[in-house]
Amino acid sequence: MESTDHPLLFKLGQPQFSTERQQLLWHCPLSQEETESLAPLLMARLECQLGPVELGADRLFWPVTFEDTPLSLQYEALCETLWLQPGETAEEGAEVVAFIAAQVRAEHV
Repeated sequence: MESTDHPLLFKLGQPQFSTERQQLLWHCPLSQEETESLAPLLMARLECQLGPVELGADRLFWPVTFEDTPLSLQYEALCETLWLQPGETAEEGAEVVAFIAAQVRAEHV
């Protein structure tokens, strides 16, 4: 994994992996604007390709690709959470999210 150090990355909480929901989660006490800046940094660190952001009410969505596997990165301001989850190909995506969780030594919840 690329060693990309940036002050915004240090504001993220310890990554957690939910096997049940197939999500890799971070506590993210940042504004939407800061999170928009953080997403490319985090995805570069995880060696993922980040697509363009889609804005929702108190929510941000990005399409993500890891070695041709579609994933989704989402941020919800109300719960201050950023998470990576499988995209359209849920089974393969779940394996990829689990792999990334292992690489970042995520705590299992």
